[in-house]
Amino acid sequence: MTSSLFGTPNMILPYEWIPGNLEDEPMTIASKMILFRGEKVFRVGLKNHEMNPVLFFMSIDLGKIGMKVDGIKFGFQENVTMKKMTNHEFGKVGNLQLFTMTFPKKLIGNRTFVFRICIVETDPGYSYQLSDRLAKDQLWAALIIQKHLADVEFVVKDKIFPAHKSILAARSQVFAAEFEKKQPGRNGLQQIRIETRAEPSTVLNFLHFIYTGESIGTFADEKLLKLADHYQLKILSSLCQHALKKTDAMQMAKVTNYLNSNPEELYSSKIM
Repeated sequence: MTSSLFGTPNMILPYEWIPGNLEDEPMTIASKMILFRGEKVFRVGLKNHEMNPVLFFMSIDLGKIGMKVDGIKFGFQENVTMKKMTNHEFGKVGNLQLFTMTFPKKLIGNRTFVFRICIVETDPGYSYQLSDRLAKDQLWAALIIQKHLADVEFVVKDKIFPAHKSILAARSQVFAAEFEKKQPGRNGLQQIRIETRAEPSTVLNFLHFIYTGESIGTFADEKLLKLADHYQLKILSSLCQHALKKTDAMQMAKVTNYLNSNPEELYSSKIM
């Protein structure tokens, strides 16, 4: 789902949380970690005490896939009205975000919580756009399947990855300069030996980003960052730097203090 008033479309992620029957006794209820694109990055919960109960939504390490939450709207399934949750700014260090909604009294009964999560990029050059999905798949297939058309190969430990000079040179001036200087190696293929101690999986991720503009899994890879810096892929470098940020201890403490700020003792808690 996408939404945009002006400029670049944003990704709108719908999510429903059904915690079951909310009981009379005060309690804290939280979901298990929620998967998004193969990564556990979200968690939702409710501090359901007598006065001013708080619904909270946490985003944890979403930056490792090059994204962050720009805003969240919330509503009940039985009520189509959506309200914007409060974004608590705890500093730019780390990858922890907290959004809350406060209610006037304790919630009771069966409720379905409906969320609309607006996802944006961590780097302006890595934006969510409607695109030809087949084009990306075909470009990647040209590397993985149509190996006989390759004119350069990466040597990483005991693995060899074929590639295409024209695509590499178009994406990196460093590659372009290397191809101007070096002569072809065996069977007419020029070889590039990766000496950064990177694993073959990291180089495959590196090539996947060059060919498609997307990662295989996470950007939180220090060797991937080194490759991006060496070959001057500025957007990939920026995405890796954001992804490698650790959740700051002070930031976590502020979130914990906020969620535990109500003096009323919670008698029980459970994870859904």
